[in-house]
Amino acid sequence: SEWMKRYLVPVIVLSLSGWMAAAQQEPPTTFQVSITMPVPTIHVGEVPAIEEITENKTDHLVYAGWGEGGPVVELINSKGEDISLHVLGNQRKDADNYLRPPAKRLEPGYRSRGLWHIRKEQGYLVAGVYKLRIHRLDFKNGDIKASAEVYSNTVTLNVVP
Repeated sequence: SEWMKRYLVPVIVLSLSGWMAAAQQEPPTTFQVSITMPVPTIHVGEVPAIEEITENKTDHLVYAGWGEGGPVVELINSKGEDISLHVLGNQRKDADNYLRPPAKRLEPGYRSRGLWHIRKEQGYLVAGVYKLRIHRLDFKNGDIKASAEVYSNTVTLNVVP
């Protein structure tokens, strides 16, 4: 009886806690987008850059929006206004995208890394704190009509005079 309390019970408890931790970690169902700002503080007039990493950590093929379903920048100023209409990547439909297919195939294990230099209209990126994220479409099974948004993490951009 003392042997069971000392040796067997801890083994059972550890086994169950390991099983429960494994059960709580569900595998991703689609691609993931993460962003960082190599330089999180810039001066007014400077061009901010975003590093974007897109990964397919699933065990199956996924389709990420490309062209008209491609990445979109969302930029929120301190007043809570989305000024992304004045930022590169703001619209999915533009003249450069009509030749691209609507979705890009991302095989399991796919990983890409890119650096975006944001161009903005004069007068919109004034001194202040901004929240920024990227989103793009996930075309379920490659079907353009069955899509969902995939959002990156949110980063902070500080613009100083």
